[in-house]
Amino acid sequence: MYTQLGYGMMGGQRLIHGMGYGLGGLWIVALVGFLVVAATIIALAIWAAGRKSSGKAAGTPQAPVAPPAEDSALAIARGRLARGEISPEEYTAIAAALNGQPLPAQPAEPKLPLEG
Repeated sequence: MYTQLGYGMMGGQRLIHGMGYGLGGLWIVALVGFLVVAATIIALAIWAAGRKSSGKAAGTPQAPVAPPAEDSALAIARGRLARGEISPEEYTAIAAALNGQPLPAQPAEPKLPLEG
């Protein structure tokens, strides 16, 4: 039997490029397939790590949390009081209305003596 390149253990058949009749030129397809599978696995690992670090639970979108409307309305009223746009009595009435409390009793205005 010949042991030179070109003849081998294939029953005396001539080897193609020293590889026998194996994959021939299909090794390129196998390599590309392997690279696609490896890239997919790496991409999935990166995606999963990103979702884990963001703190999101799987499948549940999380909306940004806005402060309750009453708190922001109270903050607006507080700002108006600070700028002098409303009086402290008006602020107290707004705060009471936002908290669901009855409006404070308004003090009676003093009667001026009538001239005449």
